[in-house]
Amino acid sequence: MLTALIGRWDTDGTLTITGSEQLNEGDQAALDSLVERAADYDGADWVCTFPTSRHTEAIQLAYEQFIRGEDAELVDDTWGHTPTAW
Repeated sequence: MLTALIGRWDTDGTLTITGSEQLNEGDQAALDSLVERAADYDGADWVCTFPTSRHTEAIQLAYEQFIRGEDAELVDDTWGHTPTAW
């Protein structure tokens, strides 16, 4: 199972997560459909999958991959989860 996070990058360097969906690993058709619909998620321009079935773990992985060490911030508008900055 994969968790796909849907979001948008703001001009101030904030990645705001506006949605999340569970996908079966290898289901390219479902991923393609999600990417096509991403703009419907409050103007989303970013979709990324993570190898976990839990939203909170996907948020942490997104933080580790895209935010840590950058002049950026991650905001989870879906569940309100705040990633841990070790």
